[in-house]
Amino acid sequence: MLFRHVCCPRYRYFFSSRPSYIYQSKSSLTTMTAASGTVDTAERIVALRQLMAQKEHNVQAYVVSSEDQHSSEYLADCDKRRAFISGFSGSAGCAVITPKEAFMFTDGRYFLQAAKEMDRNWTLMKQGLPDVPTWQEFLSKNLQSSTRIGIDPKLISASNAETIIKALEPKNSTLVPIDKNLVDLVWSERPARPRNPIIHLDEKYAGQSLGHKIRTLREELAKKKHQAFVVNMLDEIAWLFNLRGSDIEYNPVFFAYAVITAHSVNLFVEKTQLSDDALKHLGDDIKIRPYDTFFGYLQELPSVLTLDEEAKILIGENASLAVAQALGKDKYVIAPSPIAELKAIKNATELEGFRQSHVRDGAALARYFAWLEEELNNGAEISESQGADKLEAFRSELSLFRGLSFDTISSSGSNAAIIHYKPDPADCAIIKKDQIYLCDSGAQFFDGTTDVTRTWHFGTPTEEETRAFTRVLQGHIAIDTAIFPAGTTGRSFHFFDEHLQ
Repeated sequence: MLFRHVCCPRYRYFFSSRPSYIYQSKSSLTTMTAASGTVDTAERIVALRQLMAQKEHNVQAYVVSSEDQHSSEYLADCDKRRAFISGFSGSAGCAVITPKEAFMFTDGRYFLQAAKEMDRNWTLMKQGLPDVPTWQEFLSKNLQSSTRIGIDPKLISASNAETIIKALEPKNSTLVPIDKNLVDLVWSERPARPRNPIIHLDEKYAGQSLGHKIRTLREELAKKKHQAFVVNMLDEIAWLFNLRGSDIEYNPVFFAYAVITAHSVNLFVEKTQLSDDALKHLGDDIKIRPYDTFFGYLQELPSVLTLDEEAKILIGENASLAVAQALGKDKYVIAPSPIAELKAIKNATELEGFRQSHVRDGAALARYFAWLEEELNNGAEISESQGADKLEAFRSELSLFRGLSFDTISSSGSNAAIIHYKPDPADCAIIKKDQIYLCDSGAQFFDGTTDVTRTWHFGTPTEEETRAFTRVLQGHIAIDTAIFPAGTTGRSFHFFDEHLQ
């Protein structure tokens, strides 16, 4: 029996006494189900606190966010600073370390995982529960007055920093940008930044040429009198330049910045990463500059442009505080990225690519589920990890396949309730006929990205299992048949949540 489960939205494309709302990990010996195990962070935190206390820094709190300098949701290993300092490996969370305590803020998707992965040095702040502050609110409401709060300016957006600074003013506390990341100083074996090959994505997959995209972007900038646009988001750079990379696992992106003006296009990337085909594709009109020269370039940019109160440099809402600092006060304006809006409207080629990639991917899924059912009926023991590997093998035979789009969530029984579960080959469950089996998986293709969740029962589901999934189906049908008023946005969907309970 197959229970269909809604696909998860992802942005990937190929192309002291403690209040009741917090939880403290009790043991550093916890055995992990969805991760490798609890990490002893005592020495790391001690080393970090020593750096915080040094005269050159002199901060009483230090913030370690999840993002990298490009505000990426998914990270290269070298940028997993929060995971290193805390042991918590989930994709969302923020750490705040003080001289006496260490707090981890995350949402309901990761309460179980964080509690298991973190040792007794950490306090879990369960965001979303009543009276639980966000980490930003915690800085202004829970820390003492006149606290100096350190942060890497490359790892917080300029808009977020501005909000925090204003909130801190009544308590005479300050946000202190520290250019050298303190976690990096503690992390002696930090991996090197990836520099993997960058390829050209042919127009037959992209649907629009590089030249067309640049012209359209410049038209959008001219409408609002922006003299330049600083592009910091990796997916936007990959889309704009019709390039693809693999610097971040499962994501077809590469480390780069870009600055577009009315007369120049500057791409800050390691030239050695660009394939001959990619270099030919970029041509002579794109100025390629070393990645590490980006911030120096920004410092000089205002002097070569004609700026005034109406004509400024545009930076996106996710652009870092470091970007804003480099440009200088009153030289920039923060607004939604025009590239994000342009690439959100898919052209006919992209839409057809999505369809065809799902047709091919669906064939691999059908082969896998048929194989799995037959193996289970024959009495074979298949582990969750073995199932994930078999599905990847089927996908790898497909044309235009480039790799997985995320870790396959192959989960049986109670493991299916763990969000973002990843089976450990050395210690994972056996897929059983009498238990629910959830498989959330996807692939990257030249012409599209897939992300499909399917929930199966290979035996006879219980009455409760049948009832629960019938209710889920009814909810999906209700949403599918709902009439949306003009102007409805995603933020309005809480209305449906309330009425589908």
